[in-house]
Amino acid sequence: MSFFKRLKNVVNAKANKALEKHEDPIELLELSITKKEKLLQDAKKQCANFIASVDSIRGEKKLLEEKISKYEEATKAAILKEDADKAQSFVKQKLEFEEKLTQTLARIKDQDEKIQVIKNKIEELEIEISKMKSKKQELATRLDVAEINNEINETLAGLNDDNGINLDELEKKVSQKENYGKALEDLKPKDEEALLDEYINNSPAVDSKVADELERIKEQMKK
Repeated sequence: MSFFKRLKNVVNAKANKALEKHEDPIELLELSITKKEKLLQDAKKQCANFIASVDSIRGEKKLLEEKISKYEEATKAAILKEDADKAQSFVKQKLEFEEKLTQTLARIKDQDEKIQVIKNKIEELEIEISKMKSKKQELATRLDVAEINNEINETLAGLNDDNGINLDELEKKVSQKENYGKALEDLKPKDEEALLDEYINNSPAVDSKVADELERIKEQMKK
């Protein structure tokens, strides 16, 4: 496979992925429903034309039946009149019309079967469209809920992420700053009064009884 053909395949694949990402499933379903509704409309028109043509043929059938009946009566009348030529002529005409009637009935039967097929397809198509509309409503509801959930999850994910900030590390850095400040405070030069105050404050408190006993021992040692 040549480089340019491979490059074309890659570009087409990426384009298809981009299109799929931005495809709205509800819009696609709506488009499909619209196409099927157009097919349904065309099928109904076709069925109406067939029905009209069959009605026209049924009109021909009725006329043929009337003529056959007339020639039947005329034949009977000719027989009663003992007019053999007329009777034979009337019978011949009657048979010709009966042949036409047979052909007409066959045409009607053929057209009726086609009409029934179209009616069945129309019924199936109507059921399919109804199911698609119900599915569209269901999917629209599910899509709305999914989009809301995704927005909430994305928001929560952003909150939990804290934009990459590590709170423990931040606290550690703040503690280091505080300790550094305390160390600087301890190293700061102190004046004489502050040193005396510190010496006094750090000196242990002496109990008066201890002091008295200490003086007694000292005096005894001098003797």
